[in-house]
Amino acid sequence: MDVTIPEETLSDDSPQLHRRGPSHAWLIYIGSSENDFAGAGQVWAVESLAKVRFGRVSGEAIVAEREGDDLNMRIPLGWISGRHAELRVIPSATGLEFELCDLDSRNGTHIERQPIPGMARLLPGQVFEVGRSFWMIREVNQADLPPEPVKLLDPSGTSNPNLCATQRTLLRLAKSDVPLLLHGETGTGKEVTARAVHKLSERPGPFLAANLAALSDERVDSMLFGHRRGAFPGADEDTPGIFEQADGGTLFLDELGELSAVAQTKLHAALAEGRVMRVGEQQPRKFDVRVICSTLHDIRAGVESGDFRPDLYSRLAGFAATLPPLRRRREDLGVLTRVVTGGKVKLATRAFRRILSHTWPFNVRELHQTLATASILAGGDEISRDLLDEILASRRDMPQSPESVSQLRAKLVSELAKSGGDTAEVARALHRDQKEIHRWIERFEIEPDAYRKLG
Repeated sequence: MDVTIPEETLSDDSPQLHRRGPSHAWLIYIGSSENDFAGAGQVWAVESLAKVRFGRVSGEAIVAEREGDDLNMRIPLGWISGRHAELRVIPSATGLEFELCDLDSRNGTHIERQPIPGMARLLPGQVFEVGRSFWMIREVNQADLPPEPVKLLDPSGTSNPNLCATQRTLLRLAKSDVPLLLHGETGTGKEVTARAVHKLSERPGPFLAANLAALSDERVDSMLFGHRRGAFPGADEDTPGIFEQADGGTLFLDELGELSAVAQTKLHAALAEGRVMRVGEQQPRKFDVRVICSTLHDIRAGVESGDFRPDLYSRLAGFAATLPPLRRRREDLGVLTRVVTGGKVKLATRAFRRILSHTWPFNVRELHQTLATASILAGGDEISRDLLDEILASRRDMPQSPESVSQLRAKLVSELAKSGGDTAEVARALHRDQKEIHRWIERFEIEPDAYRKLG
């Protein structure tokens, strides 16, 4: 039996996206709502195993014991049979293959919510259930990657192999001055990652975040370089630019892909010279900053099309990293759920299945908001599938695909820039209620004041 998995939940390392199967793989415990996701995120390497046997054990923690070429996985949950299921690891000429077998368990074994009649082929990236515990196999592209979650950049941690590899590289670069370029969808944690890198860098100066989407040509000099009092109408006091403000620390430039050609030229000049001159002054000022940029778009495509300066790209992309969307790191959903609820709010198993099946177009940020709202509305009771459905349905005015999220955000930013941050004018331009515009702004974490026109 083959069980299909929705395209939107495939990870970049899924065998359906490659001809050759994995030669290294991890077994990841996503968690169980039955024990509030205690122990979620644990990882075991499986390429040297013949099979993994799943069964019940008393106690509070999973017990994994190696027995020859087999791994006995004992799970302390009531819905697990003594001999519940078997995961077979099968070497082949093209890599590793996996078969999942139910051993006549009382509560069944499932792949992507579908019960398996005896035995079924399992693909990396598919969620499988043993009783009411959730698991996943992921292929690992780096043979030397330790089978363990990474938590230093994000307290909640990740067990996604690709993200683990990326975060380990960022950890090695944290104390250097190498500029970083972070690419990812809205809500994937680009600023959280940048702040973590800054903290680990031990640079004495501050962390300063600046949204480049708000950087119109008329604002570029003042925002980047600062201005002297009286330099232009509205310049009521001496104001340092972002390079001066971040001196000695880290400057996080958000939405790099939104920079105009004029702004790109001036940003490149500042970085190349290592000094700036405030508007209205004649004396340049030196600065020392570590630059981390983020983008929703593929900057390399902009370089190839001529829309982005190649010399600026090479100066900013000392190391470029992609942060995957939440729909492609479903193995982390148990850990993230426990972080948000604090292990204090019970979640029904059906509700967690809903979390696993949702595509989360706003990524981790949306998951946090959804679970926080559900925890309040549950009033101390169990969070049900119906409650989650109600919360998700209440957001029908928000886009439900990554592409439409990106389009809406770009349109909103464009209108904010045109209107100088006037949300009433934005509402008229987009033919929407102003309250809806404010909901969008809150969801995207946009600061309308950043678009206020100078003068």
